Amino acid sequence: MNENAVKYLILRSTPGFGNISVNRLIRLCGSVDICFDADERDILSRDVKMPETERIGQKKLRAFLAYRDSDSAVNDAKNLIEKATSVGCGIITIEDIAYPKRFRGICDMPTVLFVRGELRINEYERSVGIVGARRCSQEGKEEAIRRAELEVTAASAVVSGMAKGIDSYAHTAAIKNGGYTIAVLGSGPDICYPSEHEKLYGEIIRSGCIVSEYPPGTLPRNYTFPARNRLIAALSDEIVVIDAGAHSGTESTVRAAVKYGRRVESI
Repeated sequence: MNENAVKYLILRSTPGFGNISVNRLIRLCGSVDICFDADERDILSRDVKMPETERIGQKKLRAFLAYRDSDSAVNDAKNLIEKATSVGCGIITIEDIAYPKRFRGICDMPTVLFVRGELRINEYERSVGIVGARRCSQEGKEEAIRRAELEVTAASAVVSGMAKGIDSYAHTAAIKNGGYTIAVLGSGPDICYPSEHEKLYGEIIRSGCIVSEYPPGTLPRNYTFPARNRLIAALSDEIVVIDAGAHSGTESTVRAAVKYGRRVESI
C-alpha cells in the first residue's frame, strides 16, 4: 500500500481542513512526510513564522496533530484505498506524475484525485472545457459537436462535466473522433450521474478519464457541482460556454475560469 497516499488521505480528512488548509500545511512543512514526522512544537513554531495570510492557526494545527496520530485516521485512509481499488478507482496525489500540472499554483486545488480510466491531461499542450445548458437548442448541440471535433482535430483534450445537453454532446463528439476527454464529476468517480449516461460513462472510462475530488461512494449534492465546475475550469486552458442562460450553473465555471486566468468564450 502506498504510504504517501495514506498520508494525503489523512490530510484531506482532517476535521476542519479544506483544500486551502491542506495546501498551506504542506507548504508550511515542505513535504507531506514532514507533516507527519515533525513534532507539535516544530509545526506550531513554523506557523507563527509564516506571513499572516499563510498561517493556519494553532487551534487547527493541534486538531491536525491529534487526528494525525490517531489509529482511526490511518485505518480510515487504508479502508478508503481498499474501497477505491474494489470499485476500479485509482488514487492520484499531488506527488504523482499524472497529477494535473494545470492545478499547480492554485491554492484551492485538491491534493488527492480519484479517477477511473487514464488521467493523461499532462500529455496535452492544450485542453478546452466545453460546457453549457442542459436543455440546449439544436444550434447549441451542433456547436458543441462542431467545437469538440475541431479541438480533437487540433490534438486538444476536451473537458466537461458529463451533464445532460452540451456536456454530453461534447464528450460524445470527442470520443467519436478518436480524441481524449475528461469528465469531472460532482460525485464519487464510481457513481454515474446522471444515471442515463451509463453508456457514455463507460465510453469515457475506456477512451479518457473520469475525475473527482470526492471519494468512491459520494453521492452528488447541490454544493458539489460548483466545486466540480472549478476543477473543469482549472483543467482547461480555455472554457467554451454554449447556450448558457443567465443564472445557470455554468456561471460558477466562468467565475473560476476568470479567477484562474483562463480564457472564456461564450457562444
